[in-house]
Amino acid sequence: MATARRIACTAAGAVLAMCLVPHARAQSVISAHSGVIHYVEGDVTVDGTPVHPKFAEFPEVKSGQLVATAEGRAEILLTPGVFLRMAENSSVRMIANALADTRLEVVSGAALVEVGQLLENNAITFEASGVKMELAKKGLFRINASPASLRVYEGQARVTSGSESLTARKGHQIDLDSPKLADAKFDAKDTDPFYRWSSRRAEYVAAANVISARVSSNSSYGSSFSGNPGAWSWNPYFGMFTFLPSNGVYWSPFGSPFYSPAMVWAAYVPRRGMVANPGISAPVRMGPSPASFGRGMGGSRGGMSGGMPSGGGGMRGAGASMPGPRSSGGRGR
Repeated sequence: MATARRIACTAAGAVLAMCLVPHARAQSVISAHSGVIHYVEGDVTVDGTPVHPKFAEFPEVKSGQLVATAEGRAEILLTPGVFLRMAENSSVRMIANALADTRLEVVSGAALVEVGQLLENNAITFEASGVKMELAKKGLFRINASPASLRVYEGQARVTSGSESLTARKGHQIDLDSPKLADAKFDAKDTDPFYRWSSRRAEYVAAANVISARVSSNSSYGSSFSGNPGAWSWNPYFGMFTFLPSNGVYWSPFGSPFYSPAMVWAAYVPRRGMVANPGISAPVRMGPSPASFGRGMGGSRGGMSGGMPSGGGGMRGAGASMPGPRSSGGRGR
């Protein structure tokens, strides 16, 4: 009963927030570089210097710098719509941080890369154990440093080792330490705490998307947004950036929806008895989703809570879930 009450309050709070923000201004940013440290938990360093983010301040990883986690985790924004999430005891080096040519090396530990958008003429490339991996399609990819391997949960990646190349597809993994490239199937339902933490992070960022998309749809920016590529959008109510697709809905591989400014009307406004924007098709079919609401969205030195730490400083904001998607086959829960 208590859980049901909390979920009801969360949903009501999120709807209230949407009602209160029509006249707020949305701040949408297309950065000139990849590498914004968006969220940290526990011990995270850049070239050995501890990262202690403050509200609305997000350090950037420059070319050549090494991001390392000890008993911590980190979420880094690359090109718009591309999230890099690092497990504990991991390190990633930024080789090049230009949007048109973003290259990183997974030096140790593990990283999950969620790709919600691939900009035209832009490239996202990772390296591990001397092997290059170009993320060729939207999806979800896991890169382990030792033993070096690539797992493709969704999407495609072009893998190159010397003169050999291979395309890794959904449900396949590649042993990057092997002298000859070869792929094999893996069980995508075989997850771990880091995967589930990444899933929760996707839910929190998607919750912030609803309000940002709603605000942008009321602004002059929103009226021309569909003609532009997607963008990172600052949400002051949540104290975080979120991703705004240029049109339609981007469904995260974890199961969370990211709405474009126009599409958020079709998804939510008709449910409140209002009229959607002209020219938009019938509302998107929605289903139940676990609710989440929290403060203190970063900087905890406690357990890996996925966005709701028990204490500590760092970025602060509020998260609230809106009616969301169906569960993605039990993964990430």
